[in-house]
Amino acid sequence: MSEFIEKDDLGIIQMFGSVINELKKREIIKTKNIVGDLGESFAIRYYNENSELPSLQDMPVGTKYFDAKSGDGSRYTIKTTTTKTTGVFNGLNELNCMLPEEKRFDYVIIVVLHLDNLLPQEIYEISWSDFLVHKRWNSSKKTWNLTITKRLKADAKLRYSINN
Repeated sequence: MSEFIEKDDLGIIQMFGSVINELKKREIIKTKNIVGDLGESFAIRYYNENSELPSLQDMPVGTKYFDAKSGDGSRYTIKTTTTKTTGVFNGLNELNCMLPEEKRFDYVIIVVLHLDNLLPQEIYEISWSDFLVHKRWNSSKKTWNLTITKRLKADAKLRYSINN
């Protein structure tokens, strides 16, 4: 892109700052977690624009355990990735804990973004019970995440694919 060639490093950084400010003004991102915010925005907009899916209300920053709620009160946590592994799920029991797991949300929406352009490639949805089956312990972070495997894809509902 020629506008990049014409700018020095500080000019590019300034452009980046301007883009971030515009994304915040348009309420596409809310925090410094740009990838996570983009995924949440894509998922909520996609669900709300698709009459076959529940309409989702975005939760305020700082809401624990879930990111959106549907009209029937179902709670959705939204995880975004550019790889095969999601971010972590906080507030769950640790590995080998014998206590029953408190249900923190009803569904997980997984948004897979293309690494190069951050556009959505796929959106998957799994239930709480499927989450419990597929969650994996992240020993370095001492919490759970999901890995997008063939098995998870088979259990998930594919809500969006760039190929469709």
